Amino acid sequence: MLTPEQFERSEPLPSFTVPADRLWIGDLDVGPADIPASFDDNWSIVLQLGSFVSTSKAPSLEMSAAVQLQGSEERMELLVTRQSFSFDEDRLTIEARPARQPMVLVASPSAVSFKAVLLSPPDFIKKPINLVAADQHEYCLTPFASHTTGGCFLSSNQKTHASDPLQPLETIRYFLTFMKGSNCGLGNLHAYDSSGEIAYRLLGFSKDDRPAKRETNWFDIEIQNDLPAIFDRFSKSMEDKTTNQALCQAINFYRASNASREVSLEMAIIAAHSSLEAIVNYILASQACWSKSLMAERSISFSDKLRAAAGFYRLDCDILTYSPALIELSKKRSGLDAYVIISFIRNKLVHQDAKYTPTGIELHEAWLIAQWLVEVLIFGVIGYSGKMIDRRVYRGWRGTTCTIPTT
Repeated sequence: MLTPEQFERSEPLPSFTVPADRLWIGDLDVGPADIPASFDDNWSIVLQLGSFVSTSKAPSLEMSAAVQLQGSEERMELLVTRQSFSFDEDRLTIEARPARQPMVLVASPSAVSFKAVLLSPPDFIKKPINLVAADQHEYCLTPFASHTTGGCFLSSNQKTHASDPLQPLETIRYFLTFMKGSNCGLGNLHAYDSSGEIAYRLLGFSKDDRPAKRETNWFDIEIQNDLPAIFDRFSKSMEDKTTNQALCQAINFYRASNASREVSLEMAIIAAHSSLEAIVNYILASQACWSKSLMAERSISFSDKLRAAAGFYRLDCDILTYSPALIELSKKRSGLDAYVIISFIRNKLVHQDAKYTPTGIELHEAWLIAQWLVEVLIFGVIGYSGKMIDRRVYRGWRGTTCTIPTT
């Protein structure tokens, strides 16, 4: 299996083998096998099974496969995605992919530290970044010396277990998603026991969002030095079950909005609005102490709730400052403020209105403001006040910052 360092040095990556205690191809029980493997362009594992099957048996072989990985008692189904036969070379090709990735290769189940590869990490990581969580576990992001592969290393003294290696990493993974605006692929993890020996290895990667165009968000090189303080507050907030649930839900929709921006601006706005709904309901119920009856009051519109949540964190700036198209729309609609405009446009997209169709620039500005508000409110929830990139600014110089209100 590839070491994390090989991802830094090699492009394209070399092929490798996956050790299996048992391999089944159709009705054929191969037994123990070292399976040739490689990564495709989307960093998905491709297993080559053709060499384990006699070409004479191929016509009658049912094209299904399964594997029992090294150190595992579980039979994992494989998805056969390609099968072909070359008469000239008398060669059989059978390609299969694990039904779920990443896969775990176990020597011993418990580990006290790890080193992994982070694919397409947040941009502008130009130097090592050390982050310390509320539980005192440390995480170090180290950029590759070569940027050809587009990744970095993530190392930590976090204790993990082979039964569910990613579960203890929920806080750092959600923080990285919030930081990048979309998912990073975490994988090729080598976990070590207390003697420094490999306990288990994680082969393959978690879901990696690699949009053709990176969407500007709150994080840029100007904010890099503030990351330890931000992560400290984020990790403390994630320790509370209710806050954890609200942050995860809001960040999931926030990520979906960023990831879908190039595909559908309309869907990006709807996802951003859903993110706002998740975080606003939490703020009002858990931090602003709204009663259940007040939260359930149908006469209170979401725009009023959003305004109340923003007011709770003392957000009193002119939100439309960098949105000339929405300023004009506000004038035409009797002075609607930003909170009403966001819901107004979202509702027109969902329910349609023959009398009003938003222009492309109105949609773009509404999306920028909605995602900016998500970021501001998440910072409010975790209790961080400082500078962030102002994504509302889409004209002029990049890197314009704004100050998050003090809570």
